[in-house]
Amino acid sequence: MTYYDFVKEYMQVDECINNMKYSRAGHTFCWSKNNSTYAEGLYWFYQGDGFIIDIHDFYIREEVIQNSANSMADYVSIYSSYIVSANGEKFNPYQTLTSNSLCSLDFDNIKDDFLFLLHENCYYLAVSIGFKRELLNKHLASINIDPESFYSNLLQTNQLILTRSLEKVALEILNCKMDSPAAEFFFKAKANEWISILIDTYLNRKKNKIESDDNKALDEVARFLEDHYAMNVKQATLEKISKMSGTKLKNLFKEKYGQSITEYTQRKRMNMAEILLLNTTLPIKEIAESVGYSSPSKFSIYYKRYKGKLPSEVRSLASNDNKLKCDDC
Repeated sequence: MTYYDFVKEYMQVDECINNMKYSRAGHTFCWSKNNSTYAEGLYWFYQGDGFIIDIHDFYIREEVIQNSANSMADYVSIYSSYIVSANGEKFNPYQTLTSNSLCSLDFDNIKDDFLFLLHENCYYLAVSIGFKRELLNKHLASINIDPESFYSNLLQTNQLILTRSLEKVALEILNCKMDSPAAEFFFKAKANEWISILIDTYLNRKKNKIESDDNKALDEVARFLEDHYAMNVKQATLEKISKMSGTKLKNLFKEKYGQSITEYTQRKRMNMAEILLLNTTLPIKEIAESVGYSSPSKFSIYYKRYKGKLPSEVRSLASNDNKLKCDDC
């Protein structure tokens, strides 16, 4: 069965050939309220030589539980998703699925107790690339990288520095409106760029390994920021927690997490704000205050910067009359 037929059989709808939201070099399938009880929106994919790029663009109405992914092994082996927006969990190993996170799977070795959960009333938007193992192994062999070590590192959870590196590529794919034949060159280039980032991150991690005690201290700082994201935490407080100088803390934090301490906090605030925008009727002013902003306009500026949409645009997704819909259906 071709991947096209696999998607058509799974979604039980015909391809929407007139949809203009994503590149027409790929294929778009749409779910409306009549097609699915738990979600509505779009699934788009482009299949290249040894890789598949896809976009999940759905509003989740009811809780989704996925406990089988073995069927994908017929088409790709290593699959990594840059999650633009989500509210859920992956189990074994456990990982929170939230905005600006990376989820990687090895479809050749999915465990029997694999579980993927998306909560109701959330917007799930993710850009993913799946590669055949033969294609990745060819790249790894050309620079003498041990495949087992590489895959072991890639499949670790909460890889913020890798997530940050892949964000730009994922958003370029998301915003691509090219038609053939230019699109074919573009998507092949993005697939190769994705692989290059995976390999470069792996090599840099091995070269610049952070000392064990410093690594634990950085984890303590990150946990403190997670628990106090709505507060304006002073630098001196973080220096006491980490037992590091300000310069050392800033440099090692960015090396470990791929972003500054301020950006780390801002992203956490935006992720929490998104959950409130989609799942409550709280006024945007109150949501802004709850995540640490006294000025709603300043909150909107930051939200637009990190999420690509204004809070009012995201809030509209929670309206019964304005879910994600195909432009044509």
